[in-house]
Amino acid sequence: MKRVIAILIVTTLALSCAFSYTDSFTAMTRNEKFLSLLDVIKNGKSIEEAEAAYNDYLATEPSDLDRSRCEYHMVRYFKDMGNEAKANEHLEKEKAAYAEIEGENDLRLRTAESDMVAAEYYITGKMNTGMKNSDLTKALYKDYPEEYYIALQEAFRLLYTPPIAGGSTRKALRILNALEPEVANMSTLDQYSFYVAKAMALSKDDEFDESDKYLELATNIYTFDEAIDEIRSDNRRGRR
Repeated sequence: MKRVIAILIVTTLALSCAFSYTDSFTAMTRNEKFLSLLDVIKNGKSIEEAEAAYNDYLATEPSDLDRSRCEYHMVRYFKDMGNEAKANEHLEKEKAAYAEIEGENDLRLRTAESDMVAAEYYITGKMNTGMKNSDLTKALYKDYPEEYYIALQEAFRLLYTPPIAGGSTRKALRILNALEPEVANMSTLDQYSFYVAKAMALSKDDEFDESDKYLELATNIYTFDEAIDEIRSDNRRGRR
């Protein structure tokens, strides 16, 4: 019996050590100019401030890959501000930057493609574009489950996808619960995404009070996100 218990302990330790989370996008999310841009656009500040912060970031001459990911956030900002023309303008810039990417590894290139398709879906809402983004995210998570950003995107995919098409709140919560001990090690942007995803998952699981706690943590970081208002409204309706 002691031998069996010892084997089980060793096996458990080996499994726990075999998987550790990583962040391949640290450099970008620690760039002060990029963080300043995020502060402007993810707190819903004026278009003039957003464009000034955007130009300041571009002046740092980011790589084509980082510029592509920056454009993704600009698309979301202008779409949420109700300026679809500007959102489309930045989507075209994102596509142009993506087309210029060279010499990048598989993970970063595929992530840029996924972000680009997600940006297009955010504007158009076309089902085929959403399905393509879902397929790209699912494939990325299969290959890179240890990446914070990829794991978070997979959690969102599972939450937004209807159950009949493979969505699952239970599976999303499983990913998020595994990520939770890692929150302190994440970039500010990934921390924010984690709190929003956890709030959404708990809301769907009818845990409205717990969901509100994570919403508060999210809004302590950034405040301008349509998803926040939607989750808060869902929680109010759920309590009735």
